[in-house]
Amino acid sequence: MARDERRRHQLAIRWKNPWEPQWMPASLRDTINNRYHSRDFNYARSEYLRTRMLFVGLVFTLLAPLWLLVDYLLLPVELMTSVAYGRLGLMLVLLGVLYAAWNSQHKLSRLRNSLAAMMLAPALFYGYLVIMYGDQLNSLVGYSFIPLLIIAFLSVFPLTLIESFGIGFLVLLTQVIALTLTGELTTAYGWQDLWLLFTLLGISLWANHSQVSALLRLYRQASMDSLTGLLNRGILLKQLEQLYLEHQKQRDSKEPSSPITLLMFDLDRFKKVNDTYGHSIGDQALQVFAQILRSELRKNDLVARYGGEEFMAVLPGTPKQDALEVAERIRAQCEQAFVLAHDGQRVHFTTSIGITQVRAQETLEDALKRVDSRLYMAKHQGRNCYVDADLPPGTSPVYS
Repeated sequence: MARDERRRHQLAIRWKNPWEPQWMPASLRDTINNRYHSRDFNYARSEYLRTRMLFVGLVFTLLAPLWLLVDYLLLPVELMTSVAYGRLGLMLVLLGVLYAAWNSQHKLSRLRNSLAAMMLAPALFYGYLVIMYGDQLNSLVGYSFIPLLIIAFLSVFPLTLIESFGIGFLVLLTQVIALTLTGELTTAYGWQDLWLLFTLLGISLWANHSQVSALLRLYRQASMDSLTGLLNRGILLKQLEQLYLEHQKQRDSKEPSSPITLLMFDLDRFKKVNDTYGHSIGDQALQVFAQILRSELRKNDLVARYGGEEFMAVLPGTPKQDALEVAERIRAQCEQAFVLAHDGQRVHFTTSIGITQVRAQETLEDALKRVDSRLYMAKHQGRNCYVDADLPPGTSPVYS
């Protein structure tokens, strides 16, 4: 076998994303940002983030007015009014954050913005106090701990390193400005304060890394097919249901709804491959087919091993006519693909494909039954083809 063919075969078996930086450890790459996170994991992380935001935001909101009692006992009367106004503004911002988080289920970008507002609101309140009182700030009991408290609370959330560092940097910048205005930036007290903030930020970043890594590990164990690295059937159906509900909401609100197209695949005569060459060769064929699906589908498409040698892809925002071109490219790639048997023999395989677009005024179960029936038609009309219309056998448009 030619060297380039053998190399192409090996690369197909041991698939790697060409956009991933190979020099970087996978655990660090996955926690720096969410570039390599799947849609489903972002849904899971957003719910985890939302739950913690609601709890921490509620604590912050309750403590804001309760601390007024401490202010009343310790602050001069002439300072009480301005501090009370600042606390009232802080509480209103936190209530707004709670409202936004409550209404942002599965919306990761909104939740991140709400979290940034929740963390930076106390920092802005601290900055307000610095501007108002300058070098008198140290006489305000407990207020100098606000930056430390914010940085410490970052460790509670499953943030990526860039997200956490961005918030932490703004808090550090606020503290540098505060120390400058109070004249303590170049003092031993000022350096000690900054050192504590940097140390806490480092601990928070490590905690964020650990949380996101643990969530990813648990997510992959629960949602990914171990052989192909694709989603499993349960997670695919869960995500498809969420897309379907969004589609229905758009339609009910008279907004233009994005189409959802389903493709169901089955490897032809796969049992014969297993019986003739062994299950290890069959497993390699499944891995190569999974790579073909990855190469032809977009990042926001959902693709899963549906069961055995069956696979399914969900193409949100793609009309059926465009999905036909995707199906043809996948079918053609399968014709060219192969795996090597133990004796070096090439083992080829093909796929049959059923295609449908989710229709208005129908249930998701109806769409799934229809795409399954079209796959069945493709299997019985010669295999190595796709079927996209409900026509009697013999007249259905079949492409091979």
